[in-house]
Amino acid sequence: MNAARITVDIAALKQRHPLGDVVEAAGVKLRGRGRVRQGVCPFHEESEGSFTVYADTQKFYCFGCGEGGDVLDFIQRTDGVDLPEAIRRLENAAPARRPSSPAGPAGPASAPHTLPTDRDATLLGAAMRCYQRQLHHSEAAQRYLAARGIDAPAAHRLGLGYASGHGLRDWLTQAGFDDRRILRSGLICDGRDRFGGMIVVPDLVGNRVHWLAGRAVWPEVLPRFQALPGPKPVLGLSRLAAPTPWVVVAEGLFDWLVLSAWGLPAVAALGTQGMDKLASSLQGRQRVFLAFDADQAGSDAARQLGALLGPHRARVVTLPAGVGDVAELGTRPDGRSIFLDSLQRAARLAR
Repeated sequence: MNAARITVDIAALKQRHPLGDVVEAAGVKLRGRGRVRQGVCPFHEESEGSFTVYADTQKFYCFGCGEGGDVLDFIQRTDGVDLPEAIRRLENAAPARRPSSPAGPAGPASAPHTLPTDRDATLLGAAMRCYQRQLHHSEAAQRYLAARGIDAPAAHRLGLGYASGHGLRDWLTQAGFDDRRILRSGLICDGRDRFGGMIVVPDLVGNRVHWLAGRAVWPEVLPRFQALPGPKPVLGLSRLAAPTPWVVVAEGLFDWLVLSAWGLPAVAALGTQGMDKLASSLQGRQRVFLAFDADQAGSDAARQLGALLGPHRARVVTLPAGVGDVAELGTRPDGRSIFLDSLQRAARLAR
């Protein structure tokens, strides 16, 4: 098919083929029937179910490998085809027949598909106070953080919390938030606390909470990573001191936590996608050290971001052989000194 001859109404085509239906037709089993559904990612080896489909935005994102996009991106990635061919395949596919809800098209069952996520900073701040209180009362969660290299002062400084899975809704109700406002926040997923059993990490703009992500403490909690739906931030960007001439860019949530606990100026890309946005956010930083994971996806992301930043600003931090990521160094008593040695080697290359 010639791309120049495409005259398809793309918006109407996507509407006829909801992303969740296409994903399941490709063999990915998605859990739940609400606005947010999850399953095992088809793009990398995992068993945890980090692949997330958002019904309100008709987008997918994997918190494991960082792949994301819309239904056409999904087809291109799974079938190994270009955009014109992805459009042709979607046009020729029969729309899935969706079972009607017992409550009818306007009933409660359809509400999760239409409610947008509201970045309600006041409500999210109240939720974080609940999570911080629960962390204070959970010795097991505190031990987990300590084992990952995050001591109590660092956890307090970073505003971390722990979601026990109980009490959040009552806490928010007692704080004066009604059910509709709570549901719009995205904190409750399929009737449960989205972050239940997880360490909860806030992204702050000023002193206000604008986004949350979580990492499971217990092995039975799946998926291992969660985040509020919608655009992901450059985690930690607003915490950087204005005059800081250099910054470390890491890939994952705990990579950033470890670097911040060590007192280093750092941000997290939260995956390997969106390098153009990340590069734009780092304007004004004279030196950017790229400490992505030691795998192919991390190497590719570092190469892409380095090209966007330019050779005079970006330097790759090479982790020691056998070390997969910065978070792994956080579990070692000599992890900070090892990373600083790697950082110094990268800095010498910049001279």
